[in-house]
Amino acid sequence: MSESIAMGSVAERLLDFIDTNMRRDTNFEIATTLVRNYSRLKELSIGEIADMCYVSKASLSRFCRFMGFADFKDMRRQLENDVPFHGIFPRAYLNNLADNPEGALTSLHEAICLNIATTFSPENRAKLPGIAQMLRDSDRVAFFSQHFLWDVGRYFQSRLAIMDRLIELYLDYAPQLACAQSLTENDLAIVCSIGGTYPIRYPAIANAISESGCRFLAITQNTSSSYWTHASCVLSCGVTNSADSGKYGALAAVDTVVVEYLRLHAASGQNG
Repeated sequence: MSESIAMGSVAERLLDFIDTNMRRDTNFEIATTLVRNYSRLKELSIGEIADMCYVSKASLSRFCRFMGFADFKDMRRQLENDVPFHGIFPRAYLNNLADNPEGALTSLHEAICLNIATTFSPENRAKLPGIAQMLRDSDRVAFFSQHFLWDVGRYFQSRLAIMDRLIELYLDYAPQLACAQSLTENDLAIVCSIGGTYPIRYPAIANAISESGCRFLAITQNTSSSYWTHASCVLSCGVTNSADSGKYGALAAVDTVVVEYLRLHAASGQNG
């Protein structure tokens, strides 16, 4: 088995399993133990982690394969490639939080409000009817993202399901690539990437979307990126990711699409 390509942290994959697993079996116990000791995992050997989980090294290796990793070394490689703590919470932000907690919260509030206000701009609103029509007219709709934006996609998926519109959403690299390669000109691909880095991180998927000839909606703060050349529409989701605030703009952007599709759905007399 070849090494898997990370589209999120190991923690996110473990939590997705914990949240959806119906059995409290050995794999569940291993997953919960790993999360409870997550910050230590990079420093521990396979034997030390196996002992911590009260299983054999062979059982831990089987768990890694069960979780979609090639082996323990593959999981360790992805642990080392996880976004570091200081990458999510920069030292300056932590210092500000310690020295001026009220100011840090005020800065976060201002960044969130700025992103949401930008997302609801007249320019964005003018694009919504066309986006809703693309959603209505496409045979298939697939949502491509990574990390927290999976949750934005899941929200979008659940809201559109109420209106009988299936949104395909895959959490791992291989099924995302397979989905992109199977799209046709009658389909719609939605790429949600706050900084616009998704095509850089996953060029094979981006190229497959482009080569499919499908309709293509980009939701991003980096609206001027050359990677959106083939996009049918680019929807802004704010202007700053300060203090990790970009996700609020992404959720607001998706919500505007949901509301516009709801209007279209209700106008056609399909609102039950």
